[in-house]
Amino acid sequence: MQAKKQLSLFDLSMIVVSLVIGMGIFRNPASVAATSGNDTIFFAVWIVGGIIALCGALTYAEIGLRLPAMGGYYKVFAHCYHPAIGFSVNAIILISNAASLAVVALIGSDYVSDLLFGKPSGTFFNTTMAIVAVAIFFCVNLFGLKT
Repeated sequence: MQAKKQLSLFDLSMIVVSLVIGMGIFRNPASVAATSGNDTIFFAVWIVGGIIALCGALTYAEIGLRLPAMGGYYKVFAHCYHPAIGFSVNAIILISNAASLAVVALIGSDYVSDLLFGKPSGTFFNTTMAIVAVAIFFCVNLFGLKT
């Protein structure tokens, strides 16, 4: 029996939610609330941010409907502008995704080290824990690939 190679609507929704929210949701709200000084302003900023994110999602959906081709950002920018622009955008996205992965791993390691080890001294431990977590998830994804 052939393995099903299709993501469900729930799978895709959870991927998008995790990309939009990320680990920053655990760090940023406290500082934003403290800086705003007013509950109304704090919640208004979140609502405006949600509307902007929705507009971005709808824009991507419209582009996907108008240019139904595999290849993601590269295909869109190569079609609209030039293949060199598409390649450049892909390179920028690759670098920014790697950077955000590192930040998520560091934030997660901060929380795990606080929870399990009572805030160990220094950041070397947290950095090591983040590197190990990224390596473990890399291996899980690598071995989960089906050809």
